[in-house]
Amino acid sequence: MDELAKEYVIDFFTKRLIHFKDSPESVGWTAKGQLLRYEAVVELINPEGKSILDFGCGKGDFYGFLKQRGIKCDYTGIDINPSLIEVAIKNYPETVFYVKDIEREPLDRDFNYTLAIGVFNLAVQDIKELMQRCLEILFQHTNEKLILTCLNKKTKLKDIGVTYFAIEELEKISKKLTNRYQIVDNLIEGDLFLILNK
Repeated sequence: MDELAKEYVIDFFTKRLIHFKDSPESVGWTAKGQLLRYEAVVELINPEGKSILDFGCGKGDFYGFLKQRGIKCDYTGIDINPSLIEVAIKNYPETVFYVKDIEREPLDRDFNYTLAIGVFNLAVQDIKELMQRCLEILFQHTNEKLILTCLNKKTKLKDIGVTYFAIEELEKISKKLTNRYQIVDNLIEGDLFLILNK
C-alpha cells in the first residue's frame, strides 16, 4: 500500500473510532454483522489450542469473541492503525497486539490459522492488488488454513465507499497460491469466504 493510501486508511478508522468509540461501528461493522462473521469463521476452524494471526485485527474484537466463548488459543492481532491497537491492548492486555505493515516489516513466525476478516472492504486505490500481495505473504506464514472474508460483487445494494469481489477474482488469486482452496458464498448474505488450505 502506498503511503498516501495507508495514511487515508489510518485516518479513516481513527476518525470512526473518535466518533463511534469502542463499538463495532468504529471498524465499519454492525454488532449483528460482526457477530455473524465471527461465528461463521469459528465454524470453519478449530481454534482451541491453536495459534491464530488476526490480520487487520482492529480493536481486537475477534479475540474478545473467542475469550467470551472460553476458547483458549495462542492469539496475535496486527493492524496498521496505532489508535485501534491502543484500544485492543487496553481491552485485552493478556494477549499480543501490535502495529505492523507486513509489506514493510516481515512476520517473524508462522501460525496454524491466519484470518483476514473484512480487511479489504474499504474502497482505496489498488486495494485488489494489495490484497493479493498480502495474501501471498500471509499464506507463507500459515500452517493449516487462511480465511479471508470480503464483499460479494453479486450483492444487489452496493455502497460506493467499499470494494466488492467476484468469485472469479478470488479464484484467480487463489490458484497462484494453492490448488487447495474453497470459495463459499452462502454463509452470510453479501459476503464471500475464501479458504486457503495448506
